[in-house]
Amino acid sequence: MKKIKKLHQILVVAILSILLTNCEGSIEGINTDPFAATAIDPSLLMPQVLVAGFSANRTVELNSMNMHSQSWSATVGFGVFRNPELYNISPNTTNNVWVGQYTTALRNLSQMRILTEANNPSALNIIGQAQVLEAFAYLNLTQIFGDIPFSQAIQVSEFPNPEFDTQEEVLRGIPVLIDQALANLSADTDIIGSADLLYSGDRTAWIRFANSLKLKALMLIANVDPSSVQSEIQNVANQPLILENSQDAILNYSDAPGNENPIWRTIDRFGGGVNSFWGAGIPIVNIMNASDDPRRATYFDTIEGGNYVGQEQGVFSTAGVSTISLNIIRPAMPDIYASAAETNFYLAEAALLGYISGDANDFYRAGIMASMNSYDGTPGAISQADKDAFMSSAKGTITGDAQDAALTKIHEEIYVANFTRAIESWTNTRRNKVPALTLPTGAVIGDFIRRYQIPLSEVTSNPNAPAVEDLDTPMWFEN
Repeated sequence: MKKIKKLHQILVVAILSILLTNCEGSIEGINTDPFAATAIDPSLLMPQVLVAGFSANRTVELNSMNMHSQSWSATVGFGVFRNPELYNISPNTTNNVWVGQYTTALRNLSQMRILTEANNPSALNIIGQAQVLEAFAYLNLTQIFGDIPFSQAIQVSEFPNPEFDTQEEVLRGIPVLIDQALANLSADTDIIGSADLLYSGDRTAWIRFANSLKLKALMLIANVDPSSVQSEIQNVANQPLILENSQDAILNYSDAPGNENPIWRTIDRFGGGVNSFWGAGIPIVNIMNASDDPRRATYFDTIEGGNYVGQEQGVFSTAGVSTISLNIIRPAMPDIYASAAETNFYLAEAALLGYISGDANDFYRAGIMASMNSYDGTPGAISQADKDAFMSSAKGTITGDAQDAALTKIHEEIYVANFTRAIESWTNTRRNKVPALTLPTGAVIGDFIRRYQIPLSEVTSNPNAPAVEDLDTPMWFEN
């Protein structure tokens, strides 16, 4: 198997420099993407897609979703922290996310495919890589906005004003797109290698990533219409999946200056390296306190007396509140696109509900262990004795539990495991209604936030854009 020529490190550094200084900038010129390419090596586009297209807003703008799921809380009243916790979502946030996913990610992924088809048409693996990331982009977008351009998206000459597909259509279309990607990844061809910041050109890893995304989309559909996708869920459960931490799809940051996680850079630059900006949410602390979860010491600092205490949403104070530990908010904190913990918990739920064969308890326990093991080798590493004690506790098994009680445990544990994964955490609280949340004090709407609104730039430029939905309008996948 050949690999595309090695990407120079200076490109990644330059890209990071651009995104970290412009994440809140103007979106003027959205229709003339300066990074769109017509005659370059497609491998040069991969870091741009991953770093600037996805992780720039997943780690900055979308960090607010940690507050929407109430696993994090803001502990200062500055507008940039206060407003999203109170559901006052900045137009810059929605614009940056929309532009990042559609323009920087999807348009450049389209260019990757076009360039490959024109110049190296036998390199089907590169096309497959692009299609997996396209599916990831659409999955991100529909979780945030609901109905989005999908079937007509990024086809400017044919559809300059794309129609919006319903969320159901998008979720049912994503597995079809992934099947196309899997077909293109089915045999060895040229593949993007060193410029692939997720898997360094490991074809089998891309197949696991694709199948894991497919499982997630199908489980969102199953929350509303399980009979229509049960056979598909069983089929994908039999395919290679991300089941071990070494297989996770991760965009790694590092300690190198300019390459640190943007959340760390926020507290480094504006807090002197001390986290006074984010605290523990009450729901997650209550769940973890009830089971003496050893991940508390990884996630949170203790208050006086050695206790872990969450912060009420909308209050904004560090007094008597456990702040999020620098074990978590560190320079190398990764952006996790798909994890073994998440996949195993989806399989546990599917097995418990009879969608697939297999032992739900085995998948459940594998999900917990994957979560705890994910901190091995980091400042927040959990001792084996603490892992063993937790797995031996009542929370470490669902064997003997009634189905509803077992399902609640699964949903609580995916919530705990997704602690740093903002969009995924918010999606599961909307999908599962676990844990129970409390409306933030001073929230600008009378119900919980369920979506972000389509940005004004799209509404005013695309005559096919639908009417703007209220923030508390439920997603289709909610039950």
